[in-house]
Amino acid sequence: MEIFTSVIFQIAVLFSFIFVGFILRKGNFIPEESSVVFSKLENRIFMPAVVINTFWTNCTVKNISEKWTYIVYSFCLLAFCVLAGFIIGRFLGKTPYLQKIYRYSISVSNFGFVGTAMVSGIYGADSIELFDYLMFTLPLNMFTYSIGIAWLVPDSGKGLTFKSFLNPIFVSLFIGGALGLLSVPRFPIFVRIITDSADCMAPIAMILTGFVIGSYKLRSLLNHWQTYTVAVIRLIVLPSIFVIVLKLIGTPGEIIVATLCAHAMPLGLNTVIIPSAYGENPKAGASMALVSQLMSIITIPTLFLIFSPA
Repeated sequence: MEIFTSVIFQIAVLFSFIFVGFILRKGNFIPEESSVVFSKLENRIFMPAVVINTFWTNCTVKNISEKWTYIVYSFCLLAFCVLAGFIIGRFLGKTPYLQKIYRYSISVSNFGFVGTAMVSGIYGADSIELFDYLMFTLPLNMFTYSIGIAWLVPDSGKGLTFKSFLNPIFVSLFIGGALGLLSVPRFPIFVRIITDSADCMAPIAMILTGFVIGSYKLRSLLNHWQTYTVAVIRLIVLPSIFVIVLKLIGTPGEIIVATLCAHAMPLGLNTVIIPSAYGENPKAGASMALVSQLMSIITIPTLFLIFSPA
């Protein structure tokens, strides 16, 4: 019941902000061009702040040496997801860029906002389980804010190029990693600026998603078979396969819980944020965000009920 309550609470928060964005767009309370402003704020300020804060806090020599097994497990599962994304994404997208959108969505879920909040809600904000989870998601963060974001940056069909990686989010990964590995002191004023900026990321991302959804007729977002295919794979198929295999090889229960919290979450919002920031059509991302959030209300508590260690 505690897990179910945490899930419902997080989904309610998500939909509250998404609903705000939806009303802002449908009611024409702010200019239509506001989505460009939101997306650029996300891409250039708020998301870089999240990356710097995450890596400055967790990417330290001490943490990596103590929790290397979590990192290894996470890396192996991520590699499987990326492989699945490459294979399946080719059959879903009609254009090379849409294939990348679906490839990204299969590779990673919303392990950050929803997954982290899930662990915090179950075990507490200061628990060792939350620390373990943050270390488990370190490879996911590194992938998302490097190759993942590069996939989502339009490149005119040229594939991954140096320019694809030269974006504020990827640069901030190196800044945060360097600060963490070099154990640079966390001066209060800088920490406050970064954390306050990072706290804006999730609400603005959800408002932007709602704003984008409000630009379309809801029915048009719910009639794409590709959306449901990706959602089922991401929410049910992949996490179920992972947990079954991990249980068969005798994996510790803490890693199984971390796997569920990282890989059974709804689809992320980067497929809305990044295309919007670069002038691409974010409809596919908005569709997947809407459908997966709705489905996760049922799938997350069900998977935890079935697979979570006693």
